[in-house]
Amino acid sequence: MASENGKPISYNLENKVAVVTASTDGIGLSIAKRLAQSGASVVVSSRKQANVDKTVSDLRSEGLKVEGIVCHVGKDEDRKALVNFVVEKFGGIDIFVSNAAVNPAIGSILETEESAWDKLMDINVKAALMLTKEIVPHMEKRNGGAIVYNASIAAYQILPLIAAYSVSKTALLGLAKAVAAECASMNIRANVVCPGIVQTKFAAQLTDYESISEEVLRPMLIKRFVL
Repeated sequence: MASENGKPISYNLENKVAVVTASTDGIGLSIAKRLAQSGASVVVSSRKQANVDKTVSDLRSEGLKVEGIVCHVGKDEDRKALVNFVVEKFGGIDIFVSNAAVNPAIGSILETEESAWDKLMDINVKAALMLTKEIVPHMEKRNGGAIVYNASIAAYQILPLIAAYSVSKTALLGLAKAVAAECASMNIRANVVCPGIVQTKFAAQLTDYESISEEVLRPMLIKRFVL
């Protein structure tokens, strides 16, 4: 978050423990790095060991407190292993950023295959909830915490060619409301961030092809992607 003068707002997260899924590239990496720069001990994760190793090495070279583990959020055993790893390394969890997502379908929502729907809902929605269920008890032990679901501008404005993805991100808005209501008594907050389309590897299928990018940008008032 930036202040009115454009500079990042400074937070003191000393003695806080954060876990960020899909955090070795793109938005997830930026979030993990910012949390660590603010003093938090951060656990990054990715489906590939090489990506985890590189990210941990790079962030540690900057003097940041970072650990990493391979995690496919769609697999129950990986989710449990991630949470256990964080607790064993740092003693608990204060911050959970659910960033992992997929977008296997480009095109008409009415032509989206059932297998694509299954993957969208499994990774983008179900996995976020399942990890929340694993993490909340650890936050409760620490008398509170913060959960952040990374949704998308597509949660508020259906974008051409990625309507199915938009549906899954809209579901995160409802998930956050439900979790926030249920966990408020435990001093656990749940919120959503909805970034625009950022030029990352994840969004390359939308940003790197002119015919597709023009269609995606068409309904936007400011017709450009986030750099």
